[in-house]
Amino acid sequence: MPGVSAAPTSPGAPQGSTRELLTLAGPLMLSNLAYTAVGFTDTLLMGRLGVVEVGAVGFANICLLTLVLLFRGSLNTASTFVARALGAGDAAGVRRWASVFLGSALVGVPLALVGPLLLDGLFALLRPEPGITAVARTYTHIRVWEIPVLLLGSAALSVMVGLGNTRTPMRLAWLVVVVNAALAVLFIFGLGWGVAGAAWAAVIAVTLQNGLALGLLGHLHGPRFGPFRLARPTRGELGSLARVSLPAGVTELADVSAFTAFQGVLSRLGPTELAASQIALQLASLGFLPAFALASATGSLLSRALGAGRPEVATRIGWRGTGLAAAFMGVLGVLFLTLPRPLIGLFSRSPEVLAVGTSVLAVMAAYQILDGVAIVLGGALGGAGDTRFRLIVTLTGAWLVMVLGASWLAPRYGVTGAWGAALAFITLAAVAYVLRFASGRWRSVRL
Repeated sequence: MPGVSAAPTSPGAPQGSTRELLTLAGPLMLSNLAYTAVGFTDTLLMGRLGVVEVGAVGFANICLLTLVLLFRGSLNTASTFVARALGAGDAAGVRRWASVFLGSALVGVPLALVGPLLLDGLFALLRPEPGITAVARTYTHIRVWEIPVLLLGSAALSVMVGLGNTRTPMRLAWLVVVVNAALAVLFIFGLGWGVAGAAWAAVIAVTLQNGLALGLLGHLHGPRFGPFRLARPTRGELGSLARVSLPAGVTELADVSAFTAFQGVLSRLGPTELAASQIALQLASLGFLPAFALASATGSLLSRALGAGRPEVATRIGWRGTGLAAAFMGVLGVLFLTLPRPLIGLFSRSPEVLAVGTSVLAVMAAYQILDGVAIVLGGALGGAGDTRFRLIVTLTGAWLVMVLGASWLAPRYGVTGAWGAALAFITLAAVAYVLRFASGRWRSVRL
């Protein structure tokens, strides 16, 4: 990549301070809080329709994420390439990589066209209860139409993060909250569209957000780095994408598809178990979504430090981000242990859902700190371009430990047995990432 060996005095070089990390991560945390608010809104509204709708829409969202994540995960590495170029003071590299990733995002068009067939195949593979399948199918067949603009917007937002602009993504994320909530209430209850109304509200909100992201990228950063165009990668750039971006996308796909299969295991336990797990996940997102924000900020700053030739600063950034995430999620774990029924009761008053949800939160409380460590160090390794190691950990842990473990434990120990398998996977990932980051092998990875 041009400019990687630039002097460490590059103006794009970070200092590695906690304040710098939090300044970048803060707006991303608020962005992810917005996504949590969208999930909260949908869960609350579906709770007014019924227990089946709560579980089915949550399940449908996981299936949609599985469909797009190979491509979105790959596109999100735009921040790594752009940040490395920025740290090296290579404005032409910033412009070129941004254009390459925007051009690659056009894969969303054919994906949307075949999406309904792929989703139906996924439902047939996972075999949830017929009532859950019917609701999930209605929801997902509408939301596939947002995929083209979603992927273009994802590339644009990732470029912004690589450039250190996290405030614009934050504002756009909260725009989604407002638009989605207003339209969902109107469509679901005002027009009586039910689950289909929730889907159309999401399509409109997501399309607005990502369309604006694409326009604002050129408006805000074009004068310095642009013009940004839809470009085809060269053979050398394809090699870089294959080494770094493709493993990142496969990792995200393997992770979420494993979680989709895990959800399939839960769905076969019954609507109550699935609804309780979806509610517990919404609560857990208060911790892991901010941790993902810290992971993104850590990876971006770490990549800039490597581009500026400052590996010692990159190391400091990685450990500091990890410590912040572990502390934050530890507090959430305490709340899960001390206030489980009031938290579950925000979404459902069903005695069965309250009982099952309390047991799920108890297991989730046990892995909050480990989850924070795994998320941020995984993001740090991704920022360094060490994406193959993450892929190995995910394939080994998510599928062999979590999915196969849950398939064996769920019929014997119910929902807590299934979540115990998830706890084992998180523990494995955290230990593996700590050892890898401490080894320093990621410092020598080339983009």
